[in-house]
Amino acid sequence: MRERRSIEGVQEWLYLIIALALALYLVIGVIAWTWMIFADVEVPSAFTTVLAAIVGSLAGILSPLRPPGRAGGRADA
Repeated sequence: MRERRSIEGVQEWLYLIIALALALYLVIGVIAWTWMIFADVEVPSAFTTVLAAIVGSLAGILSPLRPPGRAGGRADA
């Protein structure tokens, strides 16, 4: 039982690191995109696709994988 809690703790930290990294990539991408538009630099056609993939990944990591269990006990018990 303790090992399961330990693994869940590690998973929570990994999810947090992944979400923060994706958010950072998104912020950097939006700043770069804005700079390219204002500097009259030609924006690569796939740049918006990459930003959309980052947004989709961020939404996927932030959405729950399963509905929350009941407040009275475990759902699988």
